[in-house]
Amino acid sequence: MQRSSYRARVVAGLGSLVLMMPVCSRAQTRSEPAGDMLRDYLQRIAMEQLAARRQRIASIRTGAQFEQRKAEVRRQLLSMMGGLPTTRGPLNLRRTGTLQRDGYRVEKVIYESLPNFFVTANLYVPETGKPPYPAILHPTGHSLTAKTRAFYQSISLGLVKNGFVVLTYDPTGQGERRIFYDRDLGDSKVGGTTVEHEMVGIQSLLGGESIARYMVWDGMRGIDLLESLPYVNGKRIGVAGCSGGGTLTAYIAALDARVAAAAPACYITDWEDQLLGTGPQDAEQQFPDQLKAGLNHADLVEAFAPKPYLIASTTEDFFPIGGSRKAFAESKRFYEMLGAADRISTFVAPGGHGVPPSQREAIEKWMSHWLKDAPARSPEPAFRTEQEEDLLCTVSGQLATSIGGDTPSTLNVRRLSRITPPRPRFHSARDVDELRTRMREQIVRLTRYERSKNPLNSRSLPSTERDGYRLTSLTYETGPGRIIPAVLAEPVPERSRRRTVLYLDERGKSAAMAKGGDVEQLTRLGYTVLAIDPSGTGEAASRWDGYSQTWFGQGKVTWLALMVGKTMTGLRIDDILRGVDLLEEKHLLEGGKCAAYARGNLGADLLHAAVLDERISAVGIEGGLLSYAAVARAPLHRRVFEAVIPGVLGRYDLPDLAAAIAPRALSITNARSAMGMPVFLREARAEYEYAGAAYGAMGKPEQFRVGLRREDEEIADAFPVLR
Repeated sequence: MQRSSYRARVVAGLGSLVLMMPVCSRAQTRSEPAGDMLRDYLQRIAMEQLAARRQRIASIRTGAQFEQRKAEVRRQLLSMMGGLPTTRGPLNLRRTGTLQRDGYRVEKVIYESLPNFFVTANLYVPETGKPPYPAILHPTGHSLTAKTRAFYQSISLGLVKNGFVVLTYDPTGQGERRIFYDRDLGDSKVGGTTVEHEMVGIQSLLGGESIARYMVWDGMRGIDLLESLPYVNGKRIGVAGCSGGGTLTAYIAALDARVAAAAPACYITDWEDQLLGTGPQDAEQQFPDQLKAGLNHADLVEAFAPKPYLIASTTEDFFPIGGSRKAFAESKRFYEMLGAADRISTFVAPGGHGVPPSQREAIEKWMSHWLKDAPARSPEPAFRTEQEEDLLCTVSGQLATSIGGDTPSTLNVRRLSRITPPRPRFHSARDVDELRTRMREQIVRLTRYERSKNPLNSRSLPSTERDGYRLTSLTYETGPGRIIPAVLAEPVPERSRRRTVLYLDERGKSAAMAKGGDVEQLTRLGYTVLAIDPSGTGEAASRWDGYSQTWFGQGKVTWLALMVGKTMTGLRIDDILRGVDLLEEKHLLEGGKCAAYARGNLGADLLHAAVLDERISAVGIEGGLLSYAAVARAPLHRRVFEAVIPGVLGRYDLPDLAAAIAPRALSITNARSAMGMPVFLREARAEYEYAGAAYGAMGKPEQFRVGLRREDEEIADAFPVLR
């Protein structure tokens, strides 16, 4: 992949920025060509990790080595999911109706994969041939109608016509199982299925889990259901699904030893190819640390070896066909090593994402051969799909309005909101010092922060004057290939300089530079201000297309950072502290220290940075996220993904970081909820009571403030820490 130099692009953009600075609108000050730096940086790491994995896979030469790898993959997969639920209660199967058709019937059923956690499903049962029949678990892909969609019906119908019992079900967030269904809207509050999955999945990350744990468990309990049926041969159960159903097919086959044959369609590829295309998908389809740990799609195939595996693909899929071929070639080598070369195959159909008839027939032939010891009916028997509403299991078409019950969201809120970090009482300043030491260790471990050691290589463009202060656009390096755009605002004449402020705004530095804005207010008061765009903001934002930037912001690069073993918070800590290094290099620190201010969710990143580096002597945060706990206890959230740290619940929260900053001045104003809405002052003060106690123990209660900033209040008045 050839791309022009990021530095050249951003510096060229900054040239335009200086010329436009007097007007200083967001559109004018942003350099559009500079937007892929973060993606490029993370992809380079990913490609190195994938190359290391290839070397490791190539070194496997014996069956014993391969079995060790398989066991490791299963452990990794389970760990990345956060484990599976441990409650295997009664299924409490309900039958809500039956459709009698020529040669088969369709039963409308509901089962509980967890207590009060209902799964809506259709059970296709052949009425020809002799039971017990082989069976297929058919998880569907992302679709609002899921199991009732004609496209997915056709897979189940082709299989039942070939003598299989088929259990197809609505994955959570789809069909009759919308997680955030609103009866007045007649739809989800948040929109499509991928958004529903991501909404719960991001929240799950805080607890070190994935929404996949619920989705895989639904499928495993579906196998329990099939095994319980007297007309099903429990030794001959396969799993097959397309798209998101292909993802679940691959996971369930890798983790459930009862599966005898597998056929994922339009999913199996290679992350090297996927990252150069559409990249990460929604929350169940990738995991933190997965590339760092060397886990690729082929590992899911190989974890099933030597049992029969068909990789079904299409030529124009957004899961790239080139990657599918790589996965097949790698996996075939291990099947051959095990003497099972005939048990792995691939079928490629022309066209885009989906299962065309030729691919559907290939799946039928594969399952018939391995689970029936007989050829499939060819050509595929004719069938007719049903009207969607005739296959619904609930009266209203939604569990939410017919039966109720839990969802992954309600389970998360109930469970995750009870997880709290240890908070010993403060009896003296020593207790605060011990907290600070512990917080620094936890921050480095959980955020994966690594301090860049390369030269700053700062570059400046000619300055421009604006109403009593001077603006200089510049860049500096953090890690190799990571260039941070910045603007230095200095009062004129220079003798009026009082103090230096490092300024962060989640909207980008151009918003902060607006006429009459915070930066102008500060410089006119005699402050020197360095406004920067940390990774994922302003000119350093990625232009990688996402499925819902409105809800999740820089979703794809945030996922990629997690996959390679980093966090956006860890990267931004480095960006911030390198900004302090820049001020030090330019001799702009007063007594070796500066104040720092952040708007929006960059406040969480600044809190982390300030705990680690005492050169930041005073901190002001406006409109920041109230806490991680606020996300854990709220069903919905908006644009918090970049601030999420996997597994942080139970380790520390933002109030713990605030406490660790004591006795340095800290002011928190206009705190916001998980949805980005203002919270009551009393709620914010209650959340940060622990931090207040730390300042009291240090004998500096006046240095800590939780308050509000009025719309017409100037920054220096709202933030006395900047005085």
